[in-house]
Amino acid sequence: MNVTARDNYHHGELRSALIAASDEIIRESGVEGFSLREAARRAGVSPGAPKHHFGSMVGLLTEVAIAAYAELARYMSDALVEDQTAAQRLQSVGSAYVKYALDNPGHFRLICRKDLVNRHHPDFEPAVYTAMTAFVLAAAEYYGSPFRPDLEQAAHPGIVSAVSTIHGIAHMAIEDKFSFVLKSENPEAELLGTLLPSMLSFHWPVTNPR
Repeated sequence: MNVTARDNYHHGELRSALIAASDEIIRESGVEGFSLREAARRAGVSPGAPKHHFGSMVGLLTEVAIAAYAELARYMSDALVEDQTAAQRLQSVGSAYVKYALDNPGHFRLICRKDLVNRHHPDFEPAVYTAMTAFVLAAAEYYGSPFRPDLEQAAHPGIVSAVSTIHGIAHMAIEDKFSFVLKSENPEAELLGTLLPSMLSFHWPVTNPR
């Protein structure tokens, strides 16, 4: 992009261009392949532009992480079906969580990196909340717990365990840690179509014994 084109950027457009460029890099190369210089090059702006507009690499990657949570929220929302039980919803949105990680391993790794994301950004917690509400609501119903406990009351261990379980499965999936039990020529399809449903059914059976 030439100087004239760069100068025609409005402030918001330049920010959007840098976020889009960063998103593209993460999608292609993961966080390991990301640099402010490459983001600036792809956006067609000066190497100093990312720091000028976002303060640091963390500032820019936080915006990418917020957008990643919005995409995760779409995966979770699309997985919901009317008239499901709490267990069925847990299984559906749990599968969606793992599928998101497999489809977007770079972004999934990014949102897990506390050193690369500013969790105090005013839009970060709302993005996480929106993405995870369906799963936590289903877990709360499944375990007979309030969705948001009183300040004096700790979160139900079942809810914490459910979130930890699905996050752990997703992380293992993108690191290919299920290869020892996946024997097909398409292990990802086998994981999503066979192994994962059986695992989630084991964790949260439709007939809730609790």
